[in-house]
Amino acid sequence: MAELKFREIELSDKSRADELLRCSDFRGCEYTFGNNFVWSNEYNVEVCFAEEMYFLKRGSGDSIGFVYPAGCGNVQTAVELLSEYATENGFPLRISANAEITRKITELYPEASAELNRDLCDYVYLAEDLVNLSGRKYHAKRNHLSRFYENDWSFEPLTADNINECLEMNNAWAEQSIDYSNPNDVRDKCDELQVVVRSLKNFEQLGYIGGVIRVNGKVNAYTFGEPSSADCFVVHVEKALRDFQGTYAAINREFVKFLGGKYKYINREEDTGSENLRKAKLSYHPVFLEEKYNITFGGKP
Repeated sequence: MAELKFREIELSDKSRADELLRCSDFRGCEYTFGNNFVWSNEYNVEVCFAEEMYFLKRGSGDSIGFVYPAGCGNVQTAVELLSEYATENGFPLRISANAEITRKITELYPEASAELNRDLCDYVYLAEDLVNLSGRKYHAKRNHLSRFYENDWSFEPLTADNINECLEMNNAWAEQSIDYSNPNDVRDKCDELQVVVRSLKNFEQLGYIGGVIRVNGKVNAYTFGEPSSADCFVVHVEKALRDFQGTYAAINREFVKFLGGKYKYINREEDTGSENLRKAKLSYHPVFLEEKYNITFGGKP
């Protein structure tokens, strides 16, 4: 077997990574190249290609862990390669994986322990639910949209022609959203904005798809993402100003309409343990959670 040699992720890795990501066809947000690339500084992401697999290493020091690799290789080969790397570098083997892969790993390696990481489970919705908003459970969402649709608004694709306006909107979003009296909030949202800026500046190279809503001719909301599997689209970013009621509901719905039914599922990523974010994501009634497990090996597999 090959020896794993991790290095910094580069834009030039995209085509090779995309091929292996398509082979696995996992729905999780971490199985998108754009997500891996734009968060690489914040999470110390490094990559390696070996044995027809795309390996990701995250963290530093005592917090180093791996995402189960995408690609055409088998589970045993993946675990053995990661185990050898962890042993050689003197830290325990920790792998993050979805429910299907976790089940396979724990069957192969009964000594491994697996724990659900609820804070990192992705919220996955039926695209038709987000467009139609049918039934009593979406009554409040329809009311918000009705108020928004009273404005002079328009929707358009996010392209090179309006990216600079989206970057400018970030300044207004920051003023409205960041609690400058809370150092943690300042740090977290400034990190988030850096990732958003990196995403927008590399928008075309990353192959992102996005949408913009204008009110009275001015950009008031935008969103973008990329597919993670043949039937699932991941929304990485959604930003809206608070100037008009229902803007978030509108950009959510109009963008999924814009995707035109190409994807059965819409993955709106995790809540990271935020109570407010969890409440907001649950209010759209996910059809399922894409579960993420932390798998830990006490010794060499």
